[in-house]
Amino acid sequence: MNEEKSKVLKMLEGGKISAAEAMEVLEALSRLEGKEGRAARSRGRLLKIRVYEDGASTAKVNVNIPLAWSKFIAPFIEQKIGEKLGEKGCGIDMGQIREALESGDVGKIIDINDGGNRVEISIE
Repeated sequence: MNEEKSKVLKMLEGGKISAAEAMEVLEALSRLEGKEGRAARSRGRLLKIRVYEDGASTAKVNVNIPLAWSKFIAPFIEQKIGEKLGEKGCGIDMGQIREALESGDVGKIIDINDGGNRVEISIE
């Protein structure tokens, strides 16, 4: 953010913007900086997918995807995932999963256990 603030001050110095305009922009940058700091502390960074087979305690499938990537690839795979889970009798609202990815809030999104196999999807 310091680079942006320097640019605003140079624009003020060069007479391209008024002092009042510079103040407005600097205040907006400070508010944005505060929001980004809070969001980074409370938001997850990874989408974690774990698949356990036959009651095993260790995951057979262990996938960690950067959350930013998961938001990009979600539209391409959500229909396929929804169909596969539907075939298994698990009605999952893909919209809720999309909302969880967009919010980035840390926690479990899905925990499916069919008696022997288990799938966990979480944001950490």
